[in-house]
Order: sequence, then structure tokens, then C-alpha cells
Amino acid sequence: SIEASTAKYIVQQYVAACGGPAALNAVKSMYAVGQVRMQGSEMVAGEDEGTTTTPVRLGKGNFEVGGFVLWQKNPNLWFLELVVSGFKISAGSDGKVAWNQSSTQPSQAHRGPPRPLRRFFQGLDPRCTASLFLDAVC
Repeated sequence: SIEASTAKYIVQQYVAACGGPAALNAVKSMYAVGQVRMQGSEMVAGEDEGTTTTPVRLGKGNFEVGGFVLWQKNPNLWFLELVVSGFKISAGSDGKVAWNQSSTQPSQAHRGPPRPLRRFFQGLDPRCTASLFLDAVC
């Protein structure tokens, strides 16, 4: 039963489905291309203390569409480009310095890994996904 299975067993099955450890370790570079469709959530601008305002509902049912391209080369080189509704975001890293730039913000560079993008990359890279859960237990 799934309750008796350990997370390690599940990860081993995932790695096997991806071609096995040798196939995953043989990958030197990869790219992913995709489309995004982001639904706006309902936001309510409510009352501040001492004032009476009517709540304003924004974004219900609105969709923003776009696409992304991610290039990755072992061990730590990557570049991401995301365009949604005419706004472009670019980000990259050489493993030591991460940078980002957008159509609305100036370029920025930071030492160390880009934490906000970490989950995004883990979802696209099967090695990262497998290593993330390797020691977990159900």
C-alpha cells in the first residue's frame, strides 16, 4: 500500500521512469519551452479604519497569457525568459552570480542562488526533483 511505501521508493520509481540514474546523469544540457496562462485572483480593497469605502473587486476570471523558455547547462548555468501580456522577465546565473531584468525594473545581480526561482527549476529538472525528496519518508 502507498502508506507503507517510503518516499525513497517513490523517488526510485520516478528516476526509473525518467530512464534511470545513468540517463539522468548523462544529461549535460536541457531546455524547456512552455506556455503560461495565469488567472487573476479576486482582490478586495476594503475599509481602512475611520473611512468608509466600497470594496472593489479586481481580476476575477481574467487571464494573462504568455510563454517561457528555460536553458540549463550543467553544472550551474541557466537562463530563463518569460513573457506574459507584453511584460518580459529575463534571469540567469553562472552558479556564482544570479541576475534578473524585466521590462519594468532595472537589472539586478546577486551572489548566490536565486531562491524565488528554485521551485520552478526543481519542477523542470528531474534530477533536482529526485534529489529534493531522496531522504524523505512517508
